[in-house]
Amino acid sequence: MGKKFWIPFFIVILIALGGFFFWHRKAVEEDRGHVDLTDLSSVYDAQEETDEAIEKFKKDPAAHKAKVIHPLTDTGKNVYLYFDGLPDRAMAEEILSVLDKKKAKAAFFAEGQNGADSPETLKAIVKKGQVIGNYTWLGRPEFQKLEPEKAIRSMVRTQKALGLYMQKKPDFFRAPRTEYTDTLLEEAGASGLSYVVLSNLTVRRGQLKSSSDAAELVKDIKPGSLIAFEINPPLDLKRQEVGKWDERPAIDKKPTIRDDHFRTDVKKKDRTAEEVGWLIDALEEEGFDLESLYGKALLSALKD
Repeated sequence: MGKKFWIPFFIVILIALGGFFFWHRKAVEEDRGHVDLTDLSSVYDAQEETDEAIEKFKKDPAAHKAKVIHPLTDTGKNVYLYFDGLPDRAMAEEILSVLDKKKAKAAFFAEGQNGADSPETLKAIVKKGQVIGNYTWLGRPEFQKLEPEKAIRSMVRTQKALGLYMQKKPDFFRAPRTEYTDTLLEEAGASGLSYVVLSNLTVRRGQLKSSSDAAELVKDIKPGSLIAFEINPPLDLKRQEVGKWDERPAIDKKPTIRDDHFRTDVKKKDRTAEEVGWLIDALEEEGFDLESLYGKALLSALKD
């Protein structure tokens, strides 16, 4: 037989093998109930935990009501710094390095979805002894307007996603541009959160252009102030399809809630960590110490 016979023969064999491979893969997927092995949504779905929290909320909403940490008035020269939104890995490492050098304590309020997508960032924060808090699943603003079951689901899923990389799940909760009503405090408590943290000063990323800007900013800061440094802007609700913003598991949707325009231009270096350094230097210049939320701030909440 000549080459003309063997060429089509091999082609037929290859087609047959390809067909068998496709059939086998499809059969395996069907046998697994169409579950993609890379789909980790079940890890963060937290349906059982959500159901338990909703039941707890409905049964006795006031029983586990979260306490509010207000700006303090009797803490000497202490202030409290935290970041609203989880930074990307590179930015987090830079900020953590600044905090280390300054021997400063801070808290990172992380979106559940970003935490699920960036576990190494969470681990780095924990390793440095800094606090991680719950910032809802997507950093959702006006969180008090959300119906209880959706609010609880968002908080519980975030607790689960962040808690996988911590010794225990977060104690502290924040949501951007939100009024902390009694109902929301009850929802947070049912979700396993003990404290809701307010702020009396917000610094937005990119706001500080120099050390003198930071010095000017802290001139009127009072002892016991709760300072929020906004890393990620609140979710743009106008762009979200009603009723679906909080339903997609982490694996289905990469985080789109980070404000990454600072890093899109390779010629423009991100200066967030430098801004944090300027702010801490300015606070220290005014005689303030940056303390952990687990210090006097927590004790103050327990007194209320």
